[in-house]
Formats: sequence, structure tokens, C-alpha cells
Amino acid sequence: MEFSTEELDFFSNIFIAESNDSMVNESQHQLSVQTAVPDYVRQVLMGSKLTLLAEINHYQLWFPVSLSISEQGEFSPKLGTPEIIDVKGSERSWRVTTPKNVAIIDIFHGENVELLSLSATGLTLKVPTTDNNYIDLQQSSFEMSLAGEKPLKLELDLVRHEENVVAAKFKDLQEGRESLRKFIFNSHKVKYANLYQDIIL
Repeated sequence: MEFSTEELDFFSNIFIAESNDSMVNESQHQLSVQTAVPDYVRQVLMGSKLTLLAEINHYQLWFPVSLSISEQGEFSPKLGTPEIIDVKGSERSWRVTTPKNVAIIDIFHGENVELLSLSATGLTLKVPTTDNNYIDLQQSSFEMSLAGEKPLKLELDLVRHEENVVAAKFKDLQEGRESLRKFIFNSHKVKYANLYQDIIL
């Protein structure tokens, strides 16, 4: 007994395992699932700077997200330390007022400087008064130590000053930016512990 070509095709299709890569629902729509990430998508995502926004009360927490790919080809996201923005009133980086465990030293004059406030973008200092009341941050050399860590060299741009109070922004803080963000984020969690009680970070 010989089988026709159509019969042979029928029998061969019966014994082929169905693919798990697709699922068909009752309305006959096909959903395909791929476990491997296409190269063009991988290149775009791995080279991108991604950010995750979380909102707590009137604070925005901007988490930097880095992606790595496992041996199985799956994305593995890693959250960095967030930048905290206070959106109540004018949007700006959240400031720690009179932070503890932070030391600012004016290396040029060899003295400690009183820190009034600190944010991820700048700080406010109380500097000794001078005869001419002129403050030149370019002629000063500041270092900041956060909670006893290795001191960070600061380059500051003057924003404003009134008498002996100076507000300045960080010019370049690439080396210590992560340490500063961690310090500010931990200070925010301590001060507003009630906002974080139901959040796992």
C-alpha cells in the first residue's frame, strides 16, 4: 500500500512538535514570544542613557538605569542612586540644610568653612568676611568630605553672595557625583522616613 503525497504530508505534520514560541487565543490572533534580543535593539538600548522616574509626595526621584545582558540574552536592569527634585514651587534639586557629617575645607586659607546647605548641584557656604567683602572662588581651593570618605576637590562657580554667605554651583564633580547623590538620597530617606516606609529600594 502506497500513500499519496498529501497523505504523507498529513502524517508528517501530525508528529511535528508544536512551537512554544507562539500562543493562539480563541480569536485566532497569534502572539509570538522571542527570548533573544535582536542585535539592532541591543545596540540601541546598551548605548542609551535611561532614567526611571518615581514620584513620592512632591519629590521626583530620577533613577539612572543601566542595562546589561545575561548569558541567556535577557536584559538585566540596575538602578543607580537617584537625583531628587523638589517640585513644590520652582523645580530644583532637593537641599540638605546644615548637613551633618560633611566637612568643607578651604585649602588655600587652611580653615574649615561652615556649610549651610548642600544639593546635588551646589552648596551654600558661610565664609569668613574679608576687608573688601569680595569673594573670589577661583582663588580658593575647597575640598569636601562626606561622612568621613575621601575628600573631593571642588570647583565652584559663584551664583550669588550676600555679606559672608556664598551660594555656588559645582563646575565639575564627575569623580564624586555618585558619592554626593548617595549622601543626599540617604539624608532624604532619614528626614522623610514616613514617605519611604512602604517602599523597598
